[in-house]
Amino acid sequence: MNQLIWILLFFVTPTGVKAQGIFNAVYPIGENPNIGYKSSMVPSIEKILFEANPILRLPVYNNFLKKLQSGHLYKSGSTLYFGYKPQLRMYTHNSLPVKTPSYKIGLGFQKLFRLKETKNNKNQMFAFSIESGHYSNGQSKSSFNKNFDDGSPSSDSLYGLITPHTNLSNILNRESGNFSTNFTEMIVNYRFVPKLDEDYKPISAFSVYAGWNRYHDKLFLLANIGGYSSADIKIYGKNRWLAGLEYFFTLKETSWLRKTAKSNRVSVSTAFEYITTPHPFVNPVRWELKPTIYFDNNIGIFIAGIYGHDNYNYRFVDSGFQFFTGITFDIFPPFEIK
Repeated sequence: MNQLIWILLFFVTPTGVKAQGIFNAVYPIGENPNIGYKSSMVPSIEKILFEANPILRLPVYNNFLKKLQSGHLYKSGSTLYFGYKPQLRMYTHNSLPVKTPSYKIGLGFQKLFRLKETKNNKNQMFAFSIESGHYSNGQSKSSFNKNFDDGSPSSDSLYGLITPHTNLSNILNRESGNFSTNFTEMIVNYRFVPKLDEDYKPISAFSVYAGWNRYHDKLFLLANIGGYSSADIKIYGKNRWLAGLEYFFTLKETSWLRKTAKSNRVSVSTAFEYITTPHPFVNPVRWELKPTIYFDNNIGIFIAGIYGHDNYNYRFVDSGFQFFTGITFDIFPPFEIK
């Protein structure tokens, strides 16, 4: 288990933009990798020890830094990459502590445009992303009975017993229940940088995004691989709407926090998700508020408050409040913009 922890720490503590990471790449859109303690929405059923999201992006190409640092205004940058987003939770139980981990793997493309200067807005950027791939937990048993194989007649018959009033959280197979779907996600992002410092790095920035995630049966909308069953998708809901914003500001050299904690900026972000037409028991809303303190190497310490449905594969049937705190890494930190 110690080896697992060291591997996770390796993934969530890259070298930063000064060394520009092992892949010399930044990404204007996407979740940051993180690891930390997270409370449980259903502590009477299971308690979480920690959660890790060691997100990995392997670029075919990525020229954001080159384009934004080239000195030519209104240039656009882009990246094409393979994305791997595992989500791992260790529980306090003695046996099988890592239950039904999540795996997202797919192909992604992002493009960023530096917008034309106006009188009041000199540094504006617009970006969009599209990712498509497979999302599952690699389990083989029925989602609602660990004694039945997924897809077997016995497993399928269980769905006939589920009514609009069924408490799905109570009957969920949390040890070996199958979760599987394919997905496509599209996001648009606007970023405004009010002012740069003497090194042409943003002193502060405001970012807002909106997006849509669609669950579909065919991989890349083409291949009959790794999809969902007709009974499962009635519980999942096919569409998820996304929105969020972030504001960061650089601390002054004389600030107490910068002198004592050696941190250089503070970020406050919020994220919202809404599932359309899931099972009536599922809370369609998820909302997160997260302040983060970042250091010079772009590693940060965050505290997050979460309300709504869970985001750990089939555990979206759980809902309530969660507290999450730990370390993270910024995938689009302040860097020189000419």
